[in-house]
Amino acid sequence: MSDLRSFIRGCGISLILGGVLTIIINAFLTPFLPVNQTANVMVTNVFLVRQIASGFAAFFLLLGTIGLHLAQRSRSGWFGSLAFIIAFIGGGLLLSVEFADVFVLRAVAQIAPQTADALDKSSLLNTGFALAIGFFALGWLLMAINAWKTKLLPRWAAITTFAGLFLISILQALFGIGGAVIGNAVFGAGLIGLGWALVAERYSNEAAYDFGSLKKSG
Repeated sequence: MSDLRSFIRGCGISLILGGVLTIIINAFLTPFLPVNQTANVMVTNVFLVRQIASGFAAFFLLLGTIGLHLAQRSRSGWFGSLAFIIAFIGGGLLLSVEFADVFVLRAVAQIAPQTADALDKSSLLNTGFALAIGFFALGWLLMAINAWKTKLLPRWAAITTFAGLFLISILQALFGIGGAVIGNAVFGAGLIGLGWALVAERYSNEAAYDFGSLKKSG
């Protein structure tokens, strides 16, 4: 069981890194990219750095979902399992999108700019991207709800994660890129809070946690 706890702490570190990267990417890299992703944008260094950073963020959050699920599985029930499956699928799809942006679309943009522009307008490609974002957002909304329900993790972090996902879309619609930066900062802060709880093994409203048969007093 000590190995399991160490693994969960590692997932917590991964979740913290994912939250930090989410804030940094959207505060310092995304504002420098045009809204429309064209071949001219894909070949820039800022696009390359952003997509690489986004790929790492997606990977870190993917690992984080595992730790969150394991830490709460004794109380999550079917709802927690469903939330984990959807979040894990969404994270995997998002990681695939970032991988394709770095190693496929950018290469196409360098070799055949017109093809890259056509691909970016492809309904099939955009549907795939929408599915990745949709599964990711829905999964994390459910993960946040589950964390709030189980009370094994800080409820403020669960609420912040949940609210951040809504604020990204709402504030971006109202205030543009600046609003999206704020929304992602809130979301990232929630992720960091959840990750820190896994690392520190501190849980609000609960004096003990349960990993299968193991119980440790706080």
